[in-house]
Amino acid sequence: MNSTEYLAWILDQKEDDFQIRQENEDTIMIEDGCCEGAVTIYHLEMEIAELRLSRKSDGENIFFLHFELKDEAHAKGLFQEMITAMRDQRNRQTKEILLSCTSGFTTSFFAEKLNEAAVLLSADMHFQAVPFSRLYEEADNADVILLAPQIAYEAKKVTEILNDKLVLTIPAQIFASYDTGAMITLILQETEKEKQKEKSRKTAEAMRYVENNACIFVINMTNDFRRIRYVSRLYVKGKGIENEEFIKCSHTVQDIRDILDIRLCRLRKKYQIDAVAISVPGILSGSRGVYRVNYKELADKLAGEYGIPVFVQHNTSAVAFGYYIMQDKYDIVSYHSQPRGARIGGQGIVYQGTLLSGSHHMAGEVEVVYPRFFPGQPEETHSATAEETMQALVCFLLTNIAVVDPQVILVRSELTPDMDAVRAELGKYMDPNNIPDLIYVRDITEYACLGTMLYGIYKLQEAARKTADENRH
Repeated sequence: MNSTEYLAWILDQKEDDFQIRQENEDTIMIEDGCCEGAVTIYHLEMEIAELRLSRKSDGENIFFLHFELKDEAHAKGLFQEMITAMRDQRNRQTKEILLSCTSGFTTSFFAEKLNEAAVLLSADMHFQAVPFSRLYEEADNADVILLAPQIAYEAKKVTEILNDKLVLTIPAQIFASYDTGAMITLILQETEKEKQKEKSRKTAEAMRYVENNACIFVINMTNDFRRIRYVSRLYVKGKGIENEEFIKCSHTVQDIRDILDIRLCRLRKKYQIDAVAISVPGILSGSRGVYRVNYKELADKLAGEYGIPVFVQHNTSAVAFGYYIMQDKYDIVSYHSQPRGARIGGQGIVYQGTLLSGSHHMAGEVEVVYPRFFPGQPEETHSATAEETMQALVCFLLTNIAVVDPQVILVRSELTPDMDAVRAELGKYMDPNNIPDLIYVRDITEYACLGTMLYGIYKLQEAARKTADENRH
């Protein structure tokens, strides 16, 4: 299938719930009430298709990738995935924002006006007013905390206690005039600023620990709610450059090949790349359905196809090792990932500097535990409630604590963000004094990329030692 045929096929996919139009001979625009996107063809050494879809409210990409236009079924399937992602956004999670003042009365009217403005501006936000006396009780499910000017002096204390929330003081001019547009704009600006600041901080911390001369191309695949994030990054002497993110609705080995076809081939013209390091979930989709990943087999196959050493590991192991390297407080670290709505998750474990992956890379694959403790419960992705997620999470954490006895467990579980509540549930089954530190994490990108890169370096060093030993004998 060539690009002309592909774009013609896309134009024929018109539906009543979205608009589609041809911008020029190489670009088609797609739009509905909450999203806008494009299909663009680039004529390079080969024809490259770019699919991009973003939310109108904040401009965030929800689907983005490049692939070589060569297989018709693959190309059509990716477009259908993008349309599915667009439709899913109509039921997306709204950012919850709490407004607080001394009594809650003066912020209630402003909250009403902000909710009206959010609808008009297609902003994914819901505002609620609470008195300051109830702020900490109501803050668990909030993403942003807005403090009225009259309690601005409480901002430092609130930020320290709710350290995983964005805490802002409403400017007096905005509050006095109920300027809803200015308030929503400020929230969007500060949210993006905080995201970039956190990313820079984590990257700077990580680089202090990395000293190597290798050039490693990294791909990390992470399950998110109803979508999969692929981050590709080139590390040159420990410094991350050439970063790019792709977003899809499924996870397949073909997605990895698409990234290697486009990015790796292009980067190898500019850099002498020593190896590719990849971290993926234990389960992937393929032409024959869902299957368990054989990491060595996949690594060897990709290495043969692309003519470069390839090393593949479990993505939870990458996060655990990346976090371990970034800090110096804990010697025994566990990481548990429970994707939103999933009844099963995965774990990564680092014990005194050693990554525990197991003889078959099965360490941390906790889905084998679930049917035993919850017989008759379905395991469909995205169907578990918050209560069911808490039950499963506590079960998995108890098994980890009993076997590993970590000093800290990082928890990525969107439906159970309150670690005090998780600790209370664990305390029903074990001595509370023996419960490790629990740290809730949202964005694990820096941990995952760093851990994946270090795994690649370790495997390169291992291969070099093996070759040296063989040469000596």
